[in-house]
Amino acid sequence: MTGKLIKYEMRSSIKLMAVIWAALIAASLLFSLSIHVLGDMFFDDGEQKLNVLVGIVELVTGLMYAAVFAVLVVTTLVIVVMRFYRGLLGDEGYLMHTLPVKPWQLITSKGVVAAGVVLVSMIVAFLSILALAGANGFKAVPEMFRAVGAFLDKDPWYILFFVEGVILILLSLLKSIYQIYASLAIGQLANKHRVLLALGAYIGLNLVITILSAIVMVAAENLGISQWLNTVISGGADNVFRAGQIGAGILFLLTAVQLVGFHVITERILSLKLNLQ
Repeated sequence: MTGKLIKYEMRSSIKLMAVIWAALIAASLLFSLSIHVLGDMFFDDGEQKLNVLVGIVELVTGLMYAAVFAVLVVTTLVIVVMRFYRGLLGDEGYLMHTLPVKPWQLITSKGVVAAGVVLVSMIVAFLSILALAGANGFKAVPEMFRAVGAFLDKDPWYILFFVEGVILILLSLLKSIYQIYASLAIGQLANKHRVLLALGAYIGLNLVITILSAIVMVAAENLGISQWLNTVISGGADNVFRAGQIGAGILFLLTAVQLVGFHVITERILSLKLNLQ
């Protein structure tokens, strides 16, 4: 049933985002053509009127690209927030909560699709920036892969850092989305000023995380863990690799704990204190 919820959520979310993704790529290509093709062909050729026309084209396509990029950022954030708020805390919630599924399944479907939307938006934004650089931008990609491949040839074990980095990025993305969900769930407890309470909850959760992180760092210092890590790092290449794995494990644990914590907060509130608007 969770898979069906994800498919439904994906269809609802991607309808709008697909148009914006395509529009951003198109705008970046137009801007790139105006800079690298029109500019190189006609600019500074002694024809003042033609130079002015090319400059106008570059300005218009540049503003178009900036506008679509801004729309991408705003719409992605709105999709993350409003699909959850309207779907589970607003009018649609009356239908969604009558489905024969658990609250955690509803939350998971929203979170997975929201993470996918954010991830694709980031990839599209990166591709659009490469397009602005013209042919040189796209040439940099295979060169980067060749450099990474040469580095891994020296020590294949370092591929673990790449895999762990990808996992940490995905976990961090999910954690950030679930923090928004937890804040919205707390905000819906109020009958009035829900948005203000949700904003306050988001700030409060960040404050709690900061305080707990400081406590963990102080405890690690007092227990000698920090000094032990410094000793491990200074012990040679093998120890540096081991220390990197330990650091990745710590980051993975901290991120996973926050993700689970935000999920539990959201699930418990929706299960026990649901207050549909």
